Amino acid sequence: MMNILITSISAKVQLVQSFKDAVRPYGGLIVGTDMDSKCCAAHFVDVFETTPKDASPNYVKRILKICEERQIKLIIPTRDAELTALVSIKDELAALDVTLPLPNLESLNFCLDKKLFHEFCETEGYPVLPLRDPQDADQFPLFVRAINTANGKEAYEVPNLVAWQHLGLNRSHYICQPFCTDNEYSCDILMDLNGLPLQAVVRHRQRLVNGESWRSEIVNLPKLEQMCLDICAKLGLKGHNLVQAFVDEKDKIHLIEINPRFGGCSNLSVEGGLSSPERLVQMVKGDIAAAQKPREIETGLCSNRYSMDIYSRK
Repeated sequence: MMNILITSISAKVQLVQSFKDAVRPYGGLIVGTDMDSKCCAAHFVDVFETTPKDASPNYVKRILKICEERQIKLIIPTRDAELTALVSIKDELAALDVTLPLPNLESLNFCLDKKLFHEFCETEGYPVLPLRDPQDADQFPLFVRAINTANGKEAYEVPNLVAWQHLGLNRSHYICQPFCTDNEYSCDILMDLNGLPLQAVVRHRQRLVNGESWRSEIVNLPKLEQMCLDICAKLGLKGHNLVQAFVDEKDKIHLIEINPRFGGCSNLSVEGGLSSPERLVQMVKGDIAAAQKPREIETGLCSNRYSMDIYSRK
């Protein structure tokens, strides 16, 4: 039996269902965790377990207990704030024969801190937008993002110095760059468990809600795909990852950020052929050749996200 633990499941119903489909041939179960015992995805997992906040010292103890009791073989983390805590118990998880597809702490920090990622890209020669000083009136308009959060609500288009001052933001907590109107893309990247790049899928982000894509289309941008595969390999990332970038009409790229986990609209890439859940299960089961085999990607496949109500009765 191969049971999978997906953390912070919240409303990630499609991700849960994709891993259900992937693990069923092996007789495995999907165990989901979240702080909210009434979250939507709790209705779709085989087993649901509540966890404390990831900042709590009891969080890692709870995760280890769940892994041992539920015979977990693979953990799929889905929220940035929990990644550092999980990496801190990587040895304990390995002792339980649990696979955690995350990089070492140094590489993880490059992913979680947007300024560190910017510095890494500049050092390694990857294209990024320049940093700007929000105290200089000539630097506007700016796009301002919180350094260490994936929450799109912590991102602002700031037209001028007066608007910046009105926001009252602590400059050290934000990365400030020129406002860019180029098309925005997400690239889902699958790496093997040793950090070898396998395949990438690029999505055009056509409609954003609070920084998350609600309408996307799979497109063919080989230059961006290869760049994202290269940077993930250089950072030693594992499993499913996500890179965001601006690309102009002449295919000039500016990288924005990197996330060492599934993104909110990664389901489109999975459905379009990347098949990350199936291939991650194959990797853990030792069927490396099947996992490494490139898949045919359905360019032009589109997704439109929507909300759905879940009803429950006591």
